[in-house]
Amino acid sequence: MIDTDTSGRLTGRMSWALRLEVAVSNRLLAYSPKPERVPPAQWRRIAPVVRSLGFLAVAAGPYGPDVIMTPLARLVAWTEAQGLPLEPSVILDRSAVERFILVGCRDMGANSRRTCSSKLRRASEALLLDQLGQHPPTRLKAAATPVTPYPQAEVAHWLIWAQSLPTATQRRNACLLFCLGIGCGLAVEDLVYVQGRDIHAGPTGRALVKVHGRRSRTVVCRYAYEELLLAEAADIPADAYVFRPDWQDRTSKHIASDWLAKHPRIIGHCDGAVLQTQRLRTTWIVDLLNAGIPLKVILKASGLATLHSLSRYLVFLHDVPETEASDLLRGAAA
Repeated sequence: MIDTDTSGRLTGRMSWALRLEVAVSNRLLAYSPKPERVPPAQWRRIAPVVRSLGFLAVAAGPYGPDVIMTPLARLVAWTEAQGLPLEPSVILDRSAVERFILVGCRDMGANSRRTCSSKLRRASEALLLDQLGQHPPTRLKAAATPVTPYPQAEVAHWLIWAQSLPTATQRRNACLLFCLGIGCGLAVEDLVYVQGRDIHAGPTGRALVKVHGRRSRTVVCRYAYEELLLAEAADIPADAYVFRPDWQDRTSKHIASDWLAKHPRIIGHCDGAVLQTQRLRTTWIVDLLNAGIPLKVILKASGLATLHSLSRYLVFLHDVPETEASDLLRGAAA
């Protein structure tokens, strides 16, 4: 009786597993994307590939068909549009998935893009491990996308805030932090070591800032902020740090955030109540890219090592009208 009962239970479990597998298969076979995401004509061409990947991804990965099929459909559609082979090793290659998120998802909001990226990367890792025995790469601690640049209206409000603080010391710290961030693109690790001797007027009145440390370089301040930067730095002794000269631990990660947290904000005029040095640097980089400045010039001024470092900012660049793009591609007459 015990054996029979146990056998009966096992049979029940097998039936339940079989029913679940059939239900999953039916959902995969019945899936079709919205026409605005993948045109029907294209879907008819790529549907077998998407469903095949769906079966593999569901079997190997953490997601069910209702979660993974839409990202997979968009990825395969984009891969086909790029003229690439519709093979699993190509479609779910890590570099291909990253490029799709960067270029092929520009119509998505930031949160939707991050969600799609997470799903596809986990599916890619699970599938490559299951099919090819490839382990995922070690994850580095880095934001999926950089912080958003400040809109021009907020830049103006923060500049007013910096020049309106109660004491001269507070105003100087705020203005120098602001100008070195949005005018020169300095990260916190760069600006905290800038001394009085490192800021000086160059040819035609331009403001030059010498940066020390692992990304040593000389940066030309943006025109809009050079006058304020030179004025605030004029009376600082040559060997004194320009930002918070009384702060002893220059290696502290909180040297800027700690100071910013102590002062009131223009709440109601800006997205956030706290000025962020990262957003100042991002605003500077995006402004340079939108201005069409040569990439080698931007890399040298920013202290970045590779063009890949700039690729994450593409989502913030202005769209170029088709007529203007055509004129730019055509070039001037010889």
